[in-house]
Amino acid sequence: MRIVVPSPGPLERFNGRVFRVLLDCLARPGRVGTLPDPPLTDPPSLDDGDIPNPVAVAACMSLLDQTVSFAQAAGTIWLSADHPLTRWITLRSNARPVPAPIADFALLHTPASVALLGDLKQGTLICPEHSCTVFLCVPEIIASGATLRLSGPGIAGQAMIGLPGMIRTEIAALADRPGQFPLGIDIFLIDRHQRCVGLPRTVQIACWDV
Repeated sequence: MRIVVPSPGPLERFNGRVFRVLLDCLARPGRVGTLPDPPLTDPPSLDDGDIPNPVAVAACMSLLDQTVSFAQAAGTIWLSADHPLTRWITLRSNARPVPAPIADFALLHTPASVALLGDLKQGTLICPEHSCTVFLCVPEIIASGATLRLSGPGIAGQAMIGLPGMIRTEIAALADRPGQFPLGIDIFLIDRHQRCVGLPRTVQIACWDV
C-alpha cells in the first residue's frame, strides 16, 4: 500500500523557518536574524488601540501548543485570560494562558514591559530549563549599533546592537534582567521590520550608549 505524506502547509513551513532563525539567534547572540512574513496578520488590538507586532506574535505562537503555557503584557500590565488578544492566541495555538510567574513563554508587546521580567520564572538549580522564554517587541534593531554591548558564549570578543526608541530605564532593565546562570530567562528582541536578536541567559549585557 502506498503511503502518501501530505506536504506541509503555509503555517508549518513558517513555524519551521522561524524555529531555525530563533535557534541561530540564540546560538549567536548579537547576530541579527530576519524572520519570515507571518501567516496571520490580523491579531486584535491592544487596550490603547495599537496593533501588536504581528511578526512577534506569530514567532511566539510558533512555539506554543497544548503542552505549554503563556502570558502577555502591554506596558506594565499583564493581559488577562479574557483579553481578546489572549483568546485569539489561545484559539489558534491551544496553549494555556496562565499567570506570569508560572508561564513557559511571555509575549511583551511594548519596551516598557521589560520592567515585568522579574515576575517571570527563572528555573531552579535542579531544573534550570524550567524557565520562561520571552519575546520582547522593540521599535527597531540595528546591527552594530551603540545601545547594548554583548559578551559571552557564542560571541567572538563582543557584539554591539542598537535599539533606538527605547528609553534609558528600559535599556537598564534589560541589562539588569533577573537571574544568575544557570538560572535566568532567554529573550528574543523582535522589531516591526522582522529583525530578531537572541539574548540567552549566558550572555552578559552592558549598556553602551542610550
